[in-house]
Amino acid sequence: MSDTDAVEFTFVSGHLALDLAATLTWRSSYPIELLAGPRDLSAWIEQAGLAEVAGRIDDADVERMRKLREAVYRTASAGPLERQPRAGDLRFISRTAAGKQLTPVLEELGRAVWRGNVDQVLATVAHQACVLLGGSDYRRIRACTDTQCTRLFVDHSRSGSRRWCDKQSCGGRANAAAYRRRRAQPSPRSPHAPTP
Repeated sequence: MSDTDAVEFTFVSGHLALDLAATLTWRSSYPIELLAGPRDLSAWIEQAGLAEVAGRIDDADVERMRKLREAVYRTASAGPLERQPRAGDLRFISRTAAGKQLTPVLEELGRAVWRGNVDQVLATVAHQACVLLGGSDYRRIRACTDTQCTRLFVDHSRSGSRRWCDKQSCGGRANAAAYRRRRAQPSPRSPHAPTP
């Protein structure tokens, strides 16, 4: 696989930890693993704007990130599904967050980069998950209403009524389907139309 074959990740969840959770797509219908290997994890880290990662990323790193992803997904989805989170997931996320995080390096005014290794990326993402899930914003976590999408997102809308993870993809599909349903229904006869 060349660098041009890297996965293009989507960051629409409104939070880093939920964007990680979205790297396993279509969970309930046709799961697609986007973190298939080290190159994919490296691409996700870069596209998330997390770090210039020092050191090699290996399969064990990918597995650890997937384990964090699943713990975050189960915990974050507990709220919208009105379930209690697993105690083991809470401990795992907290334990991972306790590690050394990425280090910001100020390169010039208005430009800082994050540097570190994969362990620090894991700790940073887990820390962000703790901040989200342990703060008041956890009440704003929603599940996309597209019946096949399993993405979670933080509803930052003023009314708290956002329905889709992404207006263009899931929202666009829902709106197109509603339009097709309306067009397929016979229109009511006008009261002024002549009768046959």
